[in-house]
Parts: sequence; C-alpha cells; structure tokens
Amino acid sequence: MEMLLISIRSVFAHKMRSILTMLGVIIGIAAIISIFSIIEGNTANMKQQLLGGTNNTMEVLYDQISRFDKGKASNSQAKKPLYIPEISKESIKELKAINHIKSIGVGYAVNKATFYKNKTIYGKFSAATSSYISMKNLKLLEGHMISDEDQKQRKQVIIINEEMKKQLPEEVQIGSYIEINGVPFQLIGIYKEKMNDQVYNSEKTAFVPYDQWNNIFETIDNQPTVLVQTQNINDLQLVATKVAQTLNKDFPKSDYVFGIENFDKYTQQMEEFNKSNFYLLAGIASISLLVGGIGVMNIMLVSVTERTREIGVKKALGARRALILQQFLVESVLLTLIGGVIGIITGIIAGWVIIMILGYPYIVSVLAILGSLAFCCLIGIIFGLLPAIKASKLNPIEALRFE
Repeated sequence: MEMLLISIRSVFAHKMRSILTMLGVIIGIAAIISIFSIIEGNTANMKQQLLGGTNNTMEVLYDQISRFDKGKASNSQAKKPLYIPEISKESIKELKAINHIKSIGVGYAVNKATFYKNKTIYGKFSAATSSYISMKNLKLLEGHMISDEDQKQRKQVIIINEEMKKQLPEEVQIGSYIEINGVPFQLIGIYKEKMNDQVYNSEKTAFVPYDQWNNIFETIDNQPTVLVQTQNINDLQLVATKVAQTLNKDFPKSDYVFGIENFDKYTQQMEEFNKSNFYLLAGIASISLLVGGIGVMNIMLVSVTERTREIGVKKALGARRALILQQFLVESVLLTLIGGVIGIITGIIAGWVIIMILGYPYIVSVLAILGSLAFCCLIGIIFGLLPAIKASKLNPIEALRFE
C-alpha cells in the first residue's frame, strides 16, 4: 500500500507530463472499445435485418423441400398437394402456445387485378390476420388499419399502399369502393411498407381480412405464409422451426413442406467478415498502444534519472534490488492503468455516439473492458521493466554522489 501511495504521488506530482504520457494509451484503448462496439452493433444489426427484420419476425413458408434442405437439389417436377388445408384459428391458437412466441399471424397472397370503374391496377393482394398485418413494417398514412372487429365481422374492407393509391384515380379516397375479382371492398386505409430502416417497398400491395380469401378466390391449393414474432431475436430461428414442424404434422405429405430459409451460410460469412474487420481495425488501434508504451518507457527512464539520489538513499538504508524494481513497475503499471480507465470511458462514450448516428444496437462487452485493463497492465510491465531494472542496478555510492 505504501508503494502504491508513493507511485500515486509521483504520477500526480507531474500532472501534465503524466497526461501526455498516457495519451497514447488513452487513444489506443478508446479506439479498441469504440471499434468493438461498432463491430458488435453492426453484427447485431445485420443479424436482425437478416433473421428478424426490425421487429424480430420471421416468415415460415410453404414451399419445396429443397428450398429448406441444403442436401436436396431443386426439383422442377415437385408438386403441391391437390388440396392444401386452411390454417384455422384453432391451429393458430395452438401455435401461440409454443414457448417464447410473442405473436403469430397467417396470410395468403396472390398477384391479381383491382378495378375502379374503367381503371385496372395489378398488384399483390394478401388476406391476413390482424396480427400478421401488425407485424409488417406498415406506416399508416391515412385512415386506419384492419381491426380485430373488422376480422370478426368479416367486413369487406381493404387497405392499400401508397404505390397502389398513386395508380388509382384521384377521386378514390378513404371510403371509396374498389373491386377485386368481382367483389367490392371499401378502402379504409393507406400505408407505406418498409423493406428495412431506410428503404420502402415500391411494389403495389394491399391487405384484406383473413376470412375474405375464400370470397375472392376459389382455389384449394393456396400456399400460406406464417409470420412468427419473438421477444428475443436469439429465440426466433428455433421458434420458427418448431412452428414449421407443428404445421407439417397437419398437412398432407408431399414435395412441399413448411420451413424457414437457411441462413447458416449467410450468418457464417457475416461473422467472418466482421471478425476480419475487427482484427484489422484493432491492429491499427494497437499501434497507438505501442506508441503509448514507448512513451511510458521514456518517461520512466526520465523518472529514474530524476530520482537517482532517492534510489541511492533507499539502497544505503538497506532496500534490496527487488524492492526498487517493484516500486518502478508499480508506478509504470499505475500510469498505464489510469490511461486505460480514461480510454475505456472515452471509448464507451465515442462508441455510443457513433452507434446512435449509425442507428445500430449499442453493445458494450464486459470481456472487452476487462481485456483492455489487463492489456494496460501488461504494457505497464513490459515497457516499465527496462527503467525498473536500470533503477534496481544503480550503485548506491554513485547514486548518492549524483547531481
């Protein structure tokens, strides 16, 4: 403790010199911490976009087995069952009981034409549950969304996106009727659909209540899409897989099954890319630490020269080499450790500011912080060793005569 107090007094006796000495360590550690936050935030953002969009959702699709099984080649002769059962509301309730599910919705989609008087517009029409619609990235511009009450009463209502609205005559407003396959629907809402945080969908799309599907289309082999949402993105893939397995039990055996896109290849490439970026940027930041370490060694050599008489007195009073060596090593480690703590705080703040600008999730790793502190101690020992050895080897008689 006495040695630590002596080291603290020595560091604070020359404040400006100590700050300038620590500057390289501060910059290096701050750069590493902020780089780590940016890389981790970017990884989390890419994973979120790839797996769960912006709201932890994933589509469970009904398609060829080859689409979900890496080991099977695509089969151009693959056939759907002649009859594909409808996913009933009872089945949806059963799926909701799966652990970690926050919400689940079902939709059917088809490309069809809509009519208003003599105007014909082609687009993608979906009959979906309210939960399915709410999980989509829809930004309401006018009117209101399809409610649970609209679903229960099986109202013939429709919401369309801005792209479809642009193609219809200006007289078409909220409350107007448009026709799909001979069935009139009242327009109750206009929306924009986000593909990601920056880009909006430019397709012409529309939604009608789930139970209206059979009123519009009389086919019996429609391919449903199930949308699954979880609280935690890490549960999403597992939960979506369980949903697919549950649905497959109730559907006829064929070349078509429920499944999720295989993202293993993409996530692996993404992790490798981010890892290589981290090594590259961390390597560049480490140069600052190397420079900082050289600065610490330089200032400790100056300190040894300044305190030669002090060392001589201590040796004359019986201080051994190990004690002198330890004193200067403690001072060197303390110098780098203080710089490391300031660097960590600076790095956390800088990382947060950059992450907020980029719009990524903010992640600070405790392991990175502890690793940085350990690295600072290592730098202090390595670069403080030479000055400490020099101090411990001083001849007490020569040291006392030093001016």
